[in-house]
Amino acid sequence: MNSLKCFSCGFVGWADQEICKKCGAALTAPPPETRFEQSPYPVNQPSYQQRPPQNLKQGLAITSLVFGILNFVTLGLLGLGAITGVILSIIALRKVKQRPNEYGGQGFAIAGLTTNLVWLVLALPLMAAIAIPNLLAARQAANEGAAMASLRTISVAEQSYYDKRHVYGTLTDLSDEQLIEPNLATGVRSGYKFSVRASGKSVTNSVPDFEATAAPIDYGKSGRRSFLIDETGVIRAADIRGREASRSVRPLED
Repeated sequence: MNSLKCFSCGFVGWADQEICKKCGAALTAPPPETRFEQSPYPVNQPSYQQRPPQNLKQGLAITSLVFGILNFVTLGLLGLGAITGVILSIIALRKVKQRPNEYGGQGFAIAGLTTNLVWLVLALPLMAAIAIPNLLAARQAANEGAAMASLRTISVAEQSYYDKRHVYGTLTDLSDEQLIEPNLATGVRSGYKFSVRASGKSVTNSVPDFEATAAPIDYGKSGRRSFLIDETGVIRAADIRGREASRSVRPLED
């Protein structure tokens, strides 16, 4: 027969007995132990076996940061390097957001974006300091070239007018004969002011002569040199601070 141990005194008796013969305590079987299985991982927590994807692409993000670092040496390559770095940073951040399982390096991209933006802001005044004088010089050169071309047009028109009337004419006379364009006849064109002085007889040569001049309207901005052409067809040019040129000015060297 099976034995049963008393839980009060420890006396071992037969299993069919209901009362311990030693202490008189009731002999009943203990309730079965209930065991609860506990998950080895915390509830609602990712398993340790769930690791982030490996070998994520970080080339763009790292390159953007490299551009930001190189800008310290190259001064942002006058803005070009900084702009390139900003574009690369933005592209890298978008790829990380849209495809996180394929692209990484968000920290590199943010650092690259920050450094490149800083250098872009610093490079803008430098770019302006270089570009504005160059643009102004290019504008002056273009206006001066246009002024000389207009004087040559006036000279050709004066010769045609002289062949027909045996005298030289004013801008209005040339325009009335349709020898020059109406906008040139107004005396203002491409930042220059034009004027024509025509005389019937020259004191020295006893023949008609003329002088056509072009002077910058806004000296230093629209142009610097003043020009003159006469019946000889020779253009004279000099920087006389916006005043009209005279025959004493040296001829323009070809």
